[in-house]
Amino acid sequence: MSVRHGIGRALGTAMWLADGRRRAITIDNLRNAYPHAESTWIRTTARHAYANLGIVLAELVRMRSAPASTLRSWIRIPGIERIGARMANREPSILLSGHFGNWELLALVGALEAGAPFSIVVHPQHNARINATVEALRTRFGNILIPMGSAARPIINTLDNGGTVAFLADQFADPRLHRPIAFFGRETPTYEAPAQLALKYSVPLFAAFADRVPDGSYHAPVVEVTTSDLSYNTSDVLICTQRHVSLLENAVRQHPAMWSWQHRRWRPT
Repeated sequence: MSVRHGIGRALGTAMWLADGRRRAITIDNLRNAYPHAESTWIRTTARHAYANLGIVLAELVRMRSAPASTLRSWIRIPGIERIGARMANREPSILLSGHFGNWELLALVGALEAGAPFSIVVHPQHNARINATVEALRTRFGNILIPMGSAARPIINTLDNGGTVAFLADQFADPRLHRPIAFFGRETPTYEAPAQLALKYSVPLFAAFADRVPDGSYHAPVVEVTTSDLSYNTSDVLICTQRHVSLLENAVRQHPAMWSWQHRRWRPT
């Protein structure tokens, strides 16, 4: 693991040096999130975020062939047994995460620990070869991929059959379809589908974020988003969305270099 992480940090440094556009986006995002932080802290955190991304890429290479037992040793997911019990009883769940730590490892091992595959809503990659490689990794142990452009019916079928639908819900959403939610004190359009599904179909909403701990492994406790006081209506969907976004923000505030700041989270609308 130490060798892999060393290679990953070198990859991160290479990406930092090679891609000025993404580097500028990363620094701009950090300035948006931490407007009072010193420039030195911003650049140091940005470089650490690139190191994290490099480590994740190095881990992904190994994840393509590593046995399930090895991958399970890389991450602990306290609370995943609750989702597993629900799936065994054919009771649906929704699991949220973000581009934090090694989110791909969380999806793979989470389903292994739960004892049944997840249905993961994804944005297909533009490059066909890269997309095929990523899909092969994500489906290694039976997980099912649902392309976002045609997700409605497969998601509902999964929930009707007592399965688990997983989302990464931390990227900029179409402002024509989704309302703004406060993230680091700044409003930005955010996907409402997880909250809408949870409230409309009375499905528990869980969240987990894979934080890398000092020994190089990950810790991703599963927590439930409180929805018992909410109903399926426009205002409560917004409240529910804010609640799970706040969980992500808390995770990022604790470990800011673990989140992928390289995508433009705040944009003019």
